[in-house]
Amino acid sequence: MPQFTTSTELKCSAAVLREYLGQTGKLPTISNPDLQLTVISAPEIVAANTEIEFQISAYGLKQTMKHRYTVADHDRIVAEQIDGPTRSWVHTQTIEETESGCVLTDIIDFEPPGGMVGYVMTEARIRESLEEGMEFRYEALAEILE
Repeated sequence: MPQFTTSTELKCSAAVLREYLGQTGKLPTISNPDLQLTVISAPEIVAANTEIEFQISAYGLKQTMKHRYTVADHDRIVAEQIDGPTRSWVHTQTIEETESGCVLTDIIDFEPPGGMVGYVMTEARIRESLEEGMEFRYEALAEILE
């Protein structure tokens, strides 16, 4: 299964970052505007065994997805796709305290879709989209939290 890993150092405390990432309503503020992310339904605060349903615009299509938060600890959030275009998608966020702030690491394990959609959403295109999205996300977090 392909894996995408990236991280950034932020000049805020791990607690401040975790609090921000734990508010599902904040997700659009750190998502690339090109995705047009809209939260359809979600708990106000990320908690284990809760679900978030959202819609994005990607590859010229509006896509609705549903993820379940399986872990929501003080230093780790894990969301697994339960409905969406890919065969598999698990997003793990870990937060580590450092002397000057904290490090956020995002690991995404995914399996591209099959069928006709798989010709458009290839592993390479998904990786490219993740790189662009995470770059935007990390810049937005730095502006908001530092």
